[in-house]
Amino acid sequence: MKTDGLLTIGVEEEYQIIDETGELHSHIDTLLRAAAPKLGERVKREMMQSVVEVGTTICADVDEARDQLGEMRQTLSDLLEPEGLRLACAGTHPTSRWSDQKITDYDRYKMLEEELQDVVRALVIFGLHVHVAIPDSELRIGVLNEARYFLPHLLALSTSSPFWMGRNTGLKSYRSVIWSNFPRTGIPPELTSYDEYENYVELLVKTGSIDNGKKIWWDMRAHPQFPTLEFRVCDMTTRLEETICLAALMQAICAKLLKLRARNLGFRKYMPALIAENKWRAIRYGIDGNLIDFGKQAEVPMRDLALELVDFVDDVVDDLGSRKAVEYVHTILEEGTSADRQLRVFRETGDVHKVVELLAGETVAFAKRSEPAKRG
Repeated sequence: MKTDGLLTIGVEEEYQIIDETGELHSHIDTLLRAAAPKLGERVKREMMQSVVEVGTTICADVDEARDQLGEMRQTLSDLLEPEGLRLACAGTHPTSRWSDQKITDYDRYKMLEEELQDVVRALVIFGLHVHVAIPDSELRIGVLNEARYFLPHLLALSTSSPFWMGRNTGLKSYRSVIWSNFPRTGIPPELTSYDEYENYVELLVKTGSIDNGKKIWWDMRAHPQFPTLEFRVCDMTTRLEETICLAALMQAICAKLLKLRARNLGFRKYMPALIAENKWRAIRYGIDGNLIDFGKQAEVPMRDLALELVDFVDDVVDDLGSRKAVEYVHTILEEGTSADRQLRVFRETGDVHKVVELLAGETVAFAKRSEPAKRG
């Protein structure tokens, strides 16, 4: 199935740099200098100086992505340890205040701050982005139109941001709320062709709305530079195996939709406004809520829909080599998402700082547990 770059993947994770007290700590320039000899261009700056972004190379399968991400989590953790600093993974930091953070001294970020003001300054959030390669541009748009339906399901499984500036927000993905303040975000519209997408980008550039297509920040987009679909809806997952599970699901969804298309079996497309109803439910309740099954026109427990999604992709995961990764959904349903585990610790201790310790511990413990994949 994976020929000529079809369905190869790339994964980007955004990590929090925290100090001994658990608060966010501006340290990106020093960390990049130390990491460059080992990790090269796979490690990058982000908007805030307390954030480090990593990205895999083009990976043939999720095992390769797991190896790289495990290495990067562990390497960065080892580099931070002598400085009394650590990594933590979640969609928001449970206690730190956005007004205390420093924006990275980089032209692109300074321009964004000038344009968007406090909308940018409050962007102390952390996401998981996954690229799935579909070289044919028209197929890419076709799959985008159909795969939008699953964005709320993926968000629900990734939820990891129930806290904001020390408060229990009552939501499982408060990151999604903060991110929605940005322009050109949310569920993408249905596009009739790749030309329509290009014309849309060109019109925004011509009218001074954006300077390039990277400022279209939909929950999923046809990437403006690479022949990929980029899934952007997810919170940053805490455990490495959660990242790999979600990346495997995204890859498998694309594979299944392509398989259906090859048999002239389309997948029904739904209005962005309807998909947004499910997204709100995912933001609020995560895996414990009900989503709408639009075919049945009825509410269905997200936990049941997660199992239906695993069944939906069952006939493609062996070809992709991702069955074990996809079946980690069962562990998420059993043990809860990161948001559920954070809230459990908070209920048990009443101490949001204990939540930060949970995140720091799981971020690296699960990276250490990652073993190199056996191939051939």
